[in-house]
Amino acid sequence: MKRILLHLSLVLSFLLMAGMTSSYAYASSQKPRKEKASETLTTVTFTTNMHCRNCQKKLTENLSFMKGVKDLEVSLEKQEITLKYDSRKTGEDAFVKEINRLGYKAEKKADSAVPQKVK
Repeated sequence: MKRILLHLSLVLSFLLMAGMTSSYAYASSQKPRKEKASETLTTVTFTTNMHCRNCQKKLTENLSFMKGVKDLEVSLEKQEITLKYDSRKTGEDAFVKEINRLGYKAEKKADSAVPQKVK
């Protein structure tokens, strides 16, 4: 019985090692991932009518998960929302629509859209 268990453990060890080796060989043979194409990030600032911390939290939680948003700052003191986003994935109209859907007014601050090229 001990010999059977010994042989069984050796066979299982061999199979485990063979599986690990083949998965390593497969992974190393894969082509490296292509680098991301350069993103076009745009920064825009909106003024809004939020008035408390709950408003700030509500806007932060909802806007941060929108497609293309890379950075977000919601300032209660200034009553401003500053967004940095990938302009290939979303636009200012989508942000205005979402802010309005949440029950707030959104007005683009003059000269706030600043496109940036990122490599």
